[in-house]
Amino acid sequence: MKQKLHILFLFLIISISSFAQVANQPSDLIVCDGDNDGLEMFDLSVLDFEVIGSQNPTGFVITYHETLSDANNQVNALPIPYSNIVPWVQTIYVRLEDSFTGIFDVVSVNLIINPVPYAVQPTSLNLCDEVGDIYDEITVFDLTVKDMEITNGNTDWSVTYYETYDEAQAQTNGITNPTAYSNRSINGQGANPQTLFVVVTDINTGCVDFVTLTLRVLPNPSGIMGSLNAIELCDEQSNGTATFDLTYNEGSINPSGEPYEISYFLNEVDAYNNSTPIINPNNFTNTNNPQTIFVRVETLAGCFAVLDFDIIVNSLPEIYLESSYSFCEGESIIIDTDLATSNFNYSWTFNGASLPNETQSSLMVTQSGNYTVYVSDFNMGCTNVYAFEVLEVSCTDTDSDGVIDSEEDLNNNGNLEDDDTDNDGIPNFLDDDDDGDNVDTNVEINIAVGRSSMHQFVDTDNDLIENYLDDDDDGDNVLTVDEDYNNNDDPTDDDTNNNTIPDYLESAVALGFNEFSKVTFSLFPNPANNEVTIQLANSNIPSVKVNIYNLQGKSILSDFMLSENNPTLNISHLDRGLYFVEIVTKSVSSVQKLIVN
Repeated sequence: MKQKLHILFLFLIISISSFAQVANQPSDLIVCDGDNDGLEMFDLSVLDFEVIGSQNPTGFVITYHETLSDANNQVNALPIPYSNIVPWVQTIYVRLEDSFTGIFDVVSVNLIINPVPYAVQPTSLNLCDEVGDIYDEITVFDLTVKDMEITNGNTDWSVTYYETYDEAQAQTNGITNPTAYSNRSINGQGANPQTLFVVVTDINTGCVDFVTLTLRVLPNPSGIMGSLNAIELCDEQSNGTATFDLTYNEGSINPSGEPYEISYFLNEVDAYNNSTPIINPNNFTNTNNPQTIFVRVETLAGCFAVLDFDIIVNSLPEIYLESSYSFCEGESIIIDTDLATSNFNYSWTFNGASLPNETQSSLMVTQSGNYTVYVSDFNMGCTNVYAFEVLEVSCTDTDSDGVIDSEEDLNNNGNLEDDDTDNDGIPNFLDDDDDGDNVDTNVEINIAVGRSSMHQFVDTDNDLIENYLDDDDDGDNVLTVDEDYNNNDDPTDDDTNNNTIPDYLESAVALGFNEFSKVTFSLFPNPANNEVTIQLANSNIPSVKVNIYNLQGKSILSDFMLSENNPTLNISHLDRGLYFVEIVTKSVSSVQKLIVN
């Protein structure tokens, strides 16, 4: 019996020894250092499960020690939680003891403290509201432009942005499009400023740090600027240009006096790119009329808007007057600007003194002297000034040829006897055919319609010699006297080509008058006032030119090419009166009268 008990006791000892505890090797315990001093608080109890492993946890005692000796001697057990005493990496020892047998096992484990990324708090990210938009305080940000600032250039750190604090702490719902993020809209208005939450992660350790990023949408100046009117000046140089002060509009551009930088450009692209501004906007001469000027208005923060306005050079009223007029003694003369009274203001002066009662477009003159007319446009406000002289002269006409004696003193020496244009021994003031061309002076000056006692200047060939003093009135190098083709001593009734223009006033006849034949055409309407259409009887004529002459034989329109697609002439610029319309094809021509009313 005693032997059996001894065997049983030996079996129990062997069984206990065979199933003694084993301290499994736990993983290193790693934490992130909140203040980067290498010291941190550890919850050592999280290692218990790994140390016990698959063993039955009942009956075991686990203690932690700073040294192997303490662990083996089961002294100086560490508190839980425990703050390491060796910065960054410290080895401690784990004692696993069977509380029934007192048998134990010891393993070591490392406490590792990793530094957090320690991100840099970034400055705010400021963007201007989109140019041209209503200021809704919403724009698109590239958040990643702040990555370098936040990480201070550390490529081992990653940056993720979150809209809320809780999402950043949980690291969920990160912003998926950080390069094109629109700040949040609240009832159609952007959250401005808006705070984003940033998580910076060390990709090697997984430690994170938290900072915030403020987004701000800055206003463009366009929201408070007024509309811009055109700047208009008068064409004082009569060349379509003027010198403008482009800054004249700055009161409308910046009515509140903000510290804007304002610059001016010739085109919109330059204004947006802030390239090649106008150097001296206070003294700018236009290059086109009208011309659009573009204005870049920029805030101190660099936000800008682009506006534009036109500069316009308005023409002065056109005044068609002579520099000198004459009227006969005891008579009067009407000086007429030929402008509409309803469109202009008029004022007149005589010898520098105002004529307060003269406000019409024409002036009756009864005294010789110096006159000035001021014509102002109602709409544009531009004023043109024209000065002229009026002389009262003796209108004696000894030879009754229509040219008064004082005008027949061609050399202006006060002696009428030494003026003899045709050298026939008869002074001009006694000769009714001053140029000896067999056309009476009275006929040659009466080509002009509406002649008064002071005859108009008539010069058919534009050689600056009046017809009544010119022995070749049409400038064809054939003397007028030799264009008497019917030899009746009267050139006025010779019309070789039957176009109603006497040959002595038509240079084309001298080039080959025997070659003329009739080109049949019609004018309609006739009389006309704005346009007249020319219809040829023969539509097979390939090339037709149109010339228009006034009664003085002066060319009004030359070499207008007529075609089936363009058979209409614009005559709105012609004064009222009688004109000659000539159709020319090769050496063939024909003329018809046209009345403009």
